Amino acid sequence: MKHALLQNSQGNQPEVVVDDVFPEGIVDIAYAAEAATILIVTTAGSLILLRRDGTLLKTKQAFDGVRFAVWSDIGNFGAAAIGRDRTVCFDSNLQTLWNVRVTGKIQSIAITPFGSHLAISDDSARTYILTTDRQQVAKFDTTKALNFVQFVAERPRLIGAAEFGHLCCHSLTGEELWNQRLSSNVGSLSVTSCGRRILLAGFNHGIQMLTSRGKQRGSFMVDGIPATVSVSANRRRITALTLESRIYWMNFEGDILWAADLSMDPPTQIAAGPLGERLFVVTQSGRLLQLRW
Repeated sequence: MKHALLQNSQGNQPEVVVDDVFPEGIVDIAYAAEAATILIVTTAGSLILLRRDGTLLKTKQAFDGVRFAVWSDIGNFGAAAIGRDRTVCFDSNLQTLWNVRVTGKIQSIAITPFGSHLAISDDSARTYILTTDRQQVAKFDTTKALNFVQFVAERPRLIGAAEFGHLCCHSLTGEELWNQRLSSNVGSLSVTSCGRRILLAGFNHGIQMLTSRGKQRGSFMVDGIPATVSVSANRRRITALTLESRIYWMNFEGDILWAADLSMDPPTQIAAGPLGERLFVVTQSGRLLQLRW
């Protein structure tokens, strides 16, 4: 029988592997590809660590005001944005190691796959790169504040995008390697592990695909306005969430393999698994779905 929330779906139907509800609500999730663990951030300020099958591992309640978090692929370190300007770094037991404040309001945080470095961008158009033992290795300014930052897994590179008009790449020492002007607004950024493809949710401009140098490679249009995009690390699958609460599961040729209307419980976040065989969905009611093909 088809899962109730996926009644209005079409294409190759996935298996619902996990369906958990967190009544306090979910602010953010992060998936550790190598450790196969899911970090959940709740609206009550709790961090919850699950195995991929939904088994509870750890809970920590000491993060009041948390807005979002990141979790390394090997599950050794994570970081969370607390309130306006504070970043907290924590270990695999969710124990706080240190915290720092920045000048402006934190816009985005990124962590390297092995948990060695963090990047913190704020609304003063400044980005900091620190090691997870709290050593600052770089600080640089951009022409516009970077709303989204992500490390490239296989190269020492940081990709950043402003909400409108600016896409850039920096080394771990802060050196700008290239920048490109964007012609559309950006709702989210996602980069493959090799860094050869950069995906942007471009709203009315569709899902934008760019090369490792930020050059336009093409775009995919879907029924609706894509505000969030997530790509599998292996360049196998792309998933998009529209403002109309529709989810699309696609290949890299732009073919839609599965689509669903989840407006009965609107999704707030989506994330493609690294191998392109699973999709994580968070909904407004505090539901966490894990779908597998």
